[in-house]
Amino acid sequence: MTNEIQLAFYKQISTYLQQLKVDENIVDDIRQDIFLKAHDAIDTLKDHKKIVSWLKVVTYNAVVDHYRKSKRTVPVIDTNDIKNEGNEHLIKCIGLLIKTLPEEQKHVMEAIEVNGISQVEYAQQHHLPLSTVKSRVQRARKKIKETVMSSCFLRTDKFGNVTDYNPPKEIL
Repeated sequence: MTNEIQLAFYKQISTYLQQLKVDENIVDDIRQDIFLKAHDAIDTLKDHKKIVSWLKVVTYNAVVDHYRKSKRTVPVIDTNDIKNEGNEHLIKCIGLLIKTLPEEQKHVMEAIEVNGISQVEYAQQHHLPLSTVKSRVQRARKKIKETVMSSCFLRTDKFGNVTDYNPPKEIL
């Protein structure tokens, strides 16, 4: 199966290595390490639909390992520019969870978290004390976090990026 993975995902891994800004002189070595590690760890892949996210984690770890072994400084990798499939799914899920909140909390979360209005602006626009807005946001975030933690399976990398995720059954 790993030969099939290598053939199917060679281009995606190469693109991801470019996004990580890996030196072109060592890309082939790292790519070989990635596929060896993928071969050794294929049994840790729980859901074959999430193979791309899994391979990205393997790739990232292989890059860091390579730089550590060669005693070079690890390049600073800006993971914010790199799309993470797990994070994208979780963001969609949180958007759906916001809609399940009580009306006051839902309205404030849509304005602040989705539309990017500051809490101060929201309080002024709706003639509310700032403390009221802050407590609504805090209660809504707590409720969303509890729902995510109790009904989702999350696996994250060391930077907090979601690498594996199952959505809660009540919003499917």
